[in-house]
Amino acid sequence: MYKKIASNTLFQIASKAITAFISIFLIWILTKYLPIELYGSYNKVYSYLWIFAFLADLGLYTITIREISQKKVDPEKIIGNVLTLRTILWLGIWILAFWVAFLLPWYHDTLTLSAIFIVGAFTLVSLINSSILALMQSQMKMEFSLLSVVAGKILNIILIALFLIFIFTDPSENSLAFIFVFIAWFFGILLNTLMNYIYAKRLIPIKYRFDVEYIKHIFKISLPYWVALFLSVVYFKVDIILLSLLESPEKADISIALYGLPMKIVEVLMVLGWFYLNSLLPSLTEKYSQKKYKEISKILWVSLKILLSFWLFIFMIWNLFATEIISIIATPEYLNPIGHIFNSVQALNIVFWVLVFHFLSLGFIYMMIAAEKQSLLLWINLIVTVINIVWNIILIPYFSFIGAAMVTLISQVILMCISWVIVLRKIPISWDILKSFVFTFLYAGAIFIVFQNILTHVQLGNITRIVFIAPIILLLYIAWEYFASKKLL
Repeated sequence: MYKKIASNTLFQIASKAITAFISIFLIWILTKYLPIELYGSYNKVYSYLWIFAFLADLGLYTITIREISQKKVDPEKIIGNVLTLRTILWLGIWILAFWVAFLLPWYHDTLTLSAIFIVGAFTLVSLINSSILALMQSQMKMEFSLLSVVAGKILNIILIALFLIFIFTDPSENSLAFIFVFIAWFFGILLNTLMNYIYAKRLIPIKYRFDVEYIKHIFKISLPYWVALFLSVVYFKVDIILLSLLESPEKADISIALYGLPMKIVEVLMVLGWFYLNSLLPSLTEKYSQKKYKEISKILWVSLKILLSFWLFIFMIWNLFATEIISIIATPEYLNPIGHIFNSVQALNIVFWVLVFHFLSLGFIYMMIAAEKQSLLLWINLIVTVINIVWNIILIPYFSFIGAAMVTLISQVILMCISWVIVLRKIPISWDILKSFVFTFLYAGAIFIVFQNILTHVQLGNITRIVFIAPIILLLYIAWEYFASKKLL
């Protein structure tokens, strides 16, 4: 079991590591070749559609994995009806999203509406792809996803580079370049989906099915988790929308760009937690149904230790090389913006803390899903969403996107604390795990202090500092983690 979880996760982590590198390069292209206002609009469009996309998602990726893992219903029936449900829902929601955008003055322009239409088509294909991936995940057959996602990303970045660097080079063509960026995204996800479909149909026949009774069943069990997920997306994305509403149009797009850049970096890293815990979900579900709480406790807490260790390494690297990283992937405007007292580095210093609380809360949330307690998430996320919206409305007029970053962090801390209290009732943390957490924090702090002093006295170029120093830190950190966590392995 552990080997399957590890290999399944490693394939996904490998794909995410490669695509993360591609995504960082993509951010570099977008920030270098799109004006800062258009990069702000780019983030605004995706944040707007992302909220609507979750209306059609229904949280079915996770629920589908659990349904197949329980082995009560034929996987072909589950996937076929999930495809039907998602497609019907999104076609209706796509029309709604376009209509609402048309009525809003902040989105009511030809450029934004065209982008929203294209992203709508992208979202439909993405939902189909997600349904196929749920099948592959439940069968622990994610090895091919590495090839398919990388192929889609490579096509995506080739097209974007072609459009921005070689075709639309005149500033008067910026609007066309902006639209073609979204078209490139569509073709990238289309290739990814086609490749996954060709591979997955070897496991079971994949086709649309319309079983009314089962669609009602899957809708009913998904609804509480879906509402909870939707609320989590609202509190995670509503700050971008509120920035566009609470600030003047000229200032808003620049604020969204300055805030959108660090949030994109954090979102790339967040997906690693989803990958890992999705690989874990079939085992957690099986163990919970068998009431093997001791085994569940070990799986959950060791997994959270792994995610925490990963965050600490990333956090150290960021704090040592923050300015260098931003200067490499973005233009100087993101470090010294005109007309803004805050910059992207300051925002990222705050939202990087979101990552650790996200990883921890995600582990507890997946534990609740395995225990079929997803209805609790509805009330938890409702509380967090209300707090998030209220404090964003209060702080954004005074602190702009830095206020939004602080509210996002506070919301994630509240979510983690509430979900932790619920899970601890049945899944207590062991003393060995707790000691391991403490030792990891202390050692990471020691490494950080040593290398911070070294970098203060050694003058190297931006890229040289990262290329030579970061691998040394990684090797020392892995060596310590192996030594300190040997008993847990």
